[in-house]
Amino acid sequence: MSLIPQPSLGGKKLPVSIDLAAMSWGQHMAKKLIRFKELGGSPERDGITVHEIGQPITDPEYWEGRWVLCPLRLERENGEGLTFADAVAAASREHRIISTALTGRDGTVKEYINAGDWAVNIVLGLQCVEGGEIADKWPTNEVREVRKLLEANEALRVHSEFLDALNIGRLVIRSYSLSQMTEANYQVVEISAVSDEDYEIFSTDYEQPKK
Repeated sequence: MSLIPQPSLGGKKLPVSIDLAAMSWGQHMAKKLIRFKELGGSPERDGITVHEIGQPITDPEYWEGRWVLCPLRLERENGEGLTFADAVAAASREHRIISTALTGRDGTVKEYINAGDWAVNIVLGLQCVEGGEIADKWPTNEVREVRKLLEANEALRVHSEFLDALNIGRLVIRSYSLSQMTEANYQVVEISAVSDEDYEIFSTDYEQPKK
């Protein structure tokens, strides 16, 4: 134990533990050894490998003669249908859940029922083709063929890599729309549909024969 003068107490000496003083001095010196990492350093200084951001390929020669990565085909049950090179699909699905409120408790109790149908929206781009080449005409025949296919009173089989990944193979057309684009040899068709699957329903309830 040591006595250290305290000026604020009129020069009176207070007892201070030598071990406590030594420990405090050690902590003070240890803090001087701490070096925090500077903010805003460059990736090269921090050892991070830098890569250039990918640039889109805009050279037309790169794309000439290449196959479309994800064509889409719609067809009837008899196999008659159309294949579209210019088609973009979007799909969404909801889960059917029943929420029940309880008296005196916050929130609700959720009961999972099943997964709903897929809602599928497809945008088709039609171009006039004559003799296997794109013509500078409005695609009259192409629009008529699509209209005939979409107005069939049956579910349509659909195939594309995108929809196959979601296990969507059949669609029921709910509606379709077109906005006039006669200023070019191109026409957009928007389709709204829902997925359709085959089901087998079994019943154990049979009418008993009357005696």
